[in-house]
Amino acid sequence: MPYIQFQILTHIFRFLTSGDRLKASQVCKKWLQIIDCPELLCDVKIQFLEEGDEAFKLFSRMTRRFQCFSFCKIVIGNSAIQFLRKYSNQLVTLSFIGCSVRDGESQSEFGGKKLCCDNLTTLHVLNSDIPSLFASLPNVTELKLRLFFFQSDYVLSELTKCLFKLERLLLYNCLTFEGRRRRKFYIDEEALEQNVKLEKVFTFSSVKLLMEKNKTLTDVDFTFLSFSEQALLSISEIEGLKLRSMLFPRKLLSSCIPKFCEMQSSLICLDLSFSLPDTDVIVSAVCKCLPNLQELIIKKNPTIDRCITEVFQLQNLVKLDISDNINISECNYLEAVANLKTFKLKHLNLHFAKISDDSLFNLLKCNRNIRYLDASGIRVSDKTLNMICQNLTLLKFLILASCATISDSGLTGEFEHYSDSVTPTPLSNLKYLKVLYLSSNSLITNRGCIKAIRFRKLTDLSLIECRGLNLNGDFEIELKKQNPCLQNFEVIKEM
Repeated sequence: MPYIQFQILTHIFRFLTSGDRLKASQVCKKWLQIIDCPELLCDVKIQFLEEGDEAFKLFSRMTRRFQCFSFCKIVIGNSAIQFLRKYSNQLVTLSFIGCSVRDGESQSEFGGKKLCCDNLTTLHVLNSDIPSLFASLPNVTELKLRLFFFQSDYVLSELTKCLFKLERLLLYNCLTFEGRRRRKFYIDEEALEQNVKLEKVFTFSSVKLLMEKNKTLTDVDFTFLSFSEQALLSISEIEGLKLRSMLFPRKLLSSCIPKFCEMQSSLICLDLSFSLPDTDVIVSAVCKCLPNLQELIIKKNPTIDRCITEVFQLQNLVKLDISDNINISECNYLEAVANLKTFKLKHLNLHFAKISDDSLFNLLKCNRNIRYLDASGIRVSDKTLNMICQNLTLLKFLILASCATISDSGLTGEFEHYSDSVTPTPLSNLKYLKVLYLSSNSLITNRGCIKAIRFRKLTDLSLIECRGLNLNGDFEIELKKQNPCLQNFEVIKEM
């Protein structure tokens, strides 16, 4: 096959779903050869369920080099071990869900035959006691571990022996069954040694040892863990550890968060979506000690208000999600925008914010690189919408649901009164738009939609509960004709 033809087909296949790519590979040998490459197989997951012996035999006949495998509710025996050993060099992502090693085959029979998966980068272990399988995991950069009550530090301590280059760590502590209390975490090396032998307690010490060994860690998710203030601060003091992203335990006393951030000044991504009385003060303190923050998420928090002025002082902020924070006042938004120093936003979620249209106008005009914007529930004027169409030309996602003042004039750019700073510009000027939600906007009509919604790359369009629309077949056909990539089109009318 000529190289140019090969490149063209490879490019086309990238736009197909993983299932469609597999179907296409059955058309002919040439297509099978094209699709049998890492970039087209990397997101295809091969899953083995419960009785896997027959599936292992069937898979051995395949020639494609799949990279992502999942084992669900399988007792790992000799056939599974042989399968893993045979394909160990092509494993990139590996998941175990509700699995266990068959009794009598863990340590005694595997012995020196433990698995070495040198190309594995992602390991997910959910309620599975499988660490005895691995001798070395030298290139695993992501570990996701969820353990139930009856499991122990043994799982984590065994994995710690195998891991050297972790970058992303996600630990989940599930609620116990039969009314058992949630497990606690302790800082006690002696207790750790004892608990590893007893295999009954999952302690904080095992977590800390893993992090001390893998100082390459940059992203940590402790959302569902229970840490004391002392424990968390001891992590921040690990020598050589430089975190970039942190998800704090939900029930943590937030007063220690600024102290943690001071010790980990490399942090650039934070999610502070917890509802504690002093969150407003905490957010302000964090903004001051981490001036280089690039991503900040604070969702559905009824306690924040004044801190918005500090947030809008962050000069390197790229992503800001302050959706559904109903207690941030219009007055504080006005002050924050008046003293704005945030000019690099690419992702902005103001879902149902109490920001005025004028403040929104000025905020958006100063951030022309926005790719994702959710201004749902805000009284966005046609003037502001036209400014968006004129200046935010890199937008890919635009969500303007329940914006009661948007009309056809805002969509088409056809309105009489406008200033020199806003040239009437139709929505169709947003050439890169992929997702557009205009649900629950009563003032838009068929005419405005037909004239303005014309996008070469649009895949998702929502016009749900728009009372001004006449949702007939011709309207839908015309919109689909004008938007050739449209896949998800929601036009359900309010009952």
